[in-house]
Amino acid sequence: MVSGSHEHVDKSEAGAGIRAARPFDAAAFEGAVRALVAACGVDDPQHLGATPERVRALWADRLLDGYRRDPAAELGEGFADPRADVVVVRGIAIHGVCPHHLLPFRGKAHVAYLPGGRLHGFGRIARLVDALAHRFTYQEWLTRDVADALVTHGQAQGAVVVVESVQLCLVLGEDRRSDERVVTQACSGVYRDDALRRAEVQRLVLPEGDLDRAGR
Repeated sequence: MVSGSHEHVDKSEAGAGIRAARPFDAAAFEGAVRALVAACGVDDPQHLGATPERVRALWADRLLDGYRRDPAAELGEGFADPRADVVVVRGIAIHGVCPHHLLPFRGKAHVAYLPGGRLHGFGRIARLVDALAHRFTYQEWLTRDVADALVTHGQAQGAVVVVESVQLCLVLGEDRRSDERVVTQACSGVYRDDALRRAEVQRLVLPEGDLDRAGR
């Protein structure tokens, strides 16, 4: 089966980036890449002949595969557990695609949640992040989507999510350096309005160097 010709999954949950209106069209995508190369004035079959297939595979199977992944299913139901101790998973590798310039961003997500009767596998949390990140989305949206999903789908009492990334559309811009990083934070559930609880969990979640700023 041609990569990218997968069954379309309709997304109806809140968040989840920009919606997909139709299934990924592998043939149309490859044709668009050929047209793009031609529009650049380049013609080198030896080095660019297989480029449309390579680019299609990358986009369908890595950059945009979140469109065929249901965030709730990726997180799963977890298992019942009465404990209510904070769970933190730091350093989850992430990447997504900025809708404005069609350039990827990449970095790390730091996720904390306060269980509300169910615990979730650490790998499942990473899969949830991937399902929401591998789409056309903004970093700000992604951060909020993960936090809300842990409360909505994971039945957590609250969640705090921090994403730090390098946005290629920023570092490649005019008069830019190459070291800009963007840090976004979202709080859901009990952490949204409880400043004391939020401050406690931020010390576990926030990247080094951001703790003082968060407390101001």
